[in-house]
Amino acid sequence: MREKIAAIKRKLRWIDPFTYVDLFIIPRVHALSKPLQWVVFVASYILLSILVSIVLGATPFFFLLLSLFYVYLFLFERKEAVDWGVYLLSAFVFAWAIYSIFGIALGTSSPLVIVVSGSMEPLYHRGDVIVLQGTPFEQLQGAEVKLQEQLAGKPFSSFATPHYASTPHGIQIDSIEFSNGETVKITKEGSIAVYFSQYLQQPIIHRIVAKISASDGHYVLTKGDSINNNTIDQDCGKVRYSIPEKHCITLYPVREEEIQGKSIFRIPAIGCVKLWLFDDLSSLLATGKLPADFRGIC
Repeated sequence: MREKIAAIKRKLRWIDPFTYVDLFIIPRVHALSKPLQWVVFVASYILLSILVSIVLGATPFFFLLLSLFYVYLFLFERKEAVDWGVYLLSAFVFAWAIYSIFGIALGTSSPLVIVVSGSMEPLYHRGDVIVLQGTPFEQLQGAEVKLQEQLAGKPFSSFATPHYASTPHGIQIDSIEFSNGETVKITKEGSIAVYFSQYLQQPIIHRIVAKISASDGHYVLTKGDSINNNTIDQDCGKVRYSIPEKHCITLYPVREEEIQGKSIFRIPAIGCVKLWLFDDLSSLLATGKLPADFRGIC
């Protein structure tokens, strides 16, 4: 039995990408002169910083932590510092490659998104990871409206009017009346989609409440499920020079091309690791307080 287990382990090692790093990269690095090995060490730091910045949009606080870790390696782990640099860079490249392959399989450039607020509670919580699938506009669920006008760069107030009602949770948006006379009730039956808000500079995971077919393309209006979200994301009032009249999440209707995918699966809490490093810890050090969006464990 032990021999069979050992044989299985030997076969599985070829699935581990670090096996190839140990076989083909580390020996070549060790064959270099000491000065060149330290060049590799510095290069791994620079490349890792660039890649993390591109992929994760890392904060200055993250780069400070990364820099301190590399300084620690250089000062106290000199014998293995170069290897550490190679392994760290390789780990990120492997993770990026797997993420990209996953995205191709699911038909989206963003197959995984971390929930960063409580705007979809109680369905999704901060720190949950949402798996997305690229979905044609026709297959997204939501009340459908046809408008014979162009909506590109137009604020919500120019083509629709929100109607509110008193509820046990306060004043909440109840319906939307469009310029063509159609009225859409706000429900929780639409698809949950992700788009990137240029205004807030972050991905938004909210429910589609209306699908609009306009003369210049397809658009959606979105809203978070939480009782703390009493209106839709696009309800900004008048928008002048990209400055909204009132607080909102995105200035204009979300174009079909901006939808990164719809939610198909939730992985609870594993995104907390990123939030601890990129959000919570930096907020504690900078302000002495946890971020306003902090929930539960992250």
